[in-house]
Amino acid sequence: VTHLTEVIRRHAHELLGRQEVQGLLDALAKTHPKVVEELVPQQLSLGQVQKVLQNLLREHVGIRDFLSIIETLADHAPQSKDAHQLTEHVRAALSRSIVNRFLTPDRTLPLVTLAPRLERSIAESVHRNEDGTYLALEPLTAQRLLGKLATWAEQFALQGHQPLVLCSTNVRGHLRRLAERFLPSLSVVAPGEIPANVKI
Repeated sequence: VTHLTEVIRRHAHELLGRQEVQGLLDALAKTHPKVVEELVPQQLSLGQVQKVLQNLLREHVGIRDFLSIIETLADHAPQSKDAHQLTEHVRAALSRSIVNRFLTPDRTLPLVTLAPRLERSIAESVHRNEDGTYLALEPLTAQRLLGKLATWAEQFALQGHQPLVLCSTNVRGHLRRLAERFLPSLSVVAPGEIPANVKI
C-alpha cells in the first residue's frame, strides 16, 4: 500500500486529466460560482488550468486549497497566460503549505543556495520562444550542477531532512525541471515562498 501510494503521488500529474479538472471546477462552482465564471473559459482554457495543476502536482504541491489556486489564477491571468509563470504565482499563494513539510520541529528550514555566479549563469541560459521559456544550459555545466546537487541531497538524507534548494523565482522552475529526472526527491523554492517567521 505504501509503495502504491508513493507511485500515485509521483505520477499524480499524469493522472489529472481535463475531465478531473472540470469536476474540481464544477464542485467549486457550487460554493464560489463567480470565481469560476471569471476564470474559465473567459481568461484561461480548461487545458491551461490543467497545466498549472499538473505543474503543482509534479512538484508534490497539494491542490486541496483549490479556491486559493483559482483565485490566484484569476488575479494573474490578465497579465500572463504562460503556465509556468502562473504556477509561480500560485506557489507564492500556497507558500505556507509548501514550506511546512520541510520545517524541523523548531521551525527551521534547512536548505542550500546556489552560488550567485551559478545562478546568473542559469538565468542567462533561459530563453523564450512562442511556447514560453526553456533552459538551454551547457551540457557540461548541467552535469556538474546535477552532480553537486546529488551530493547535497545525500547529505540532507543523512541528517534526516528532505533536500531543498533556494534560488530566485525566474530560475526556480527551470532548475526543478532540470533536476527532476535525476533527483526526483529534490525540491526547489523561491524566496517569496518562505514565510517571514521561518528561520533559514
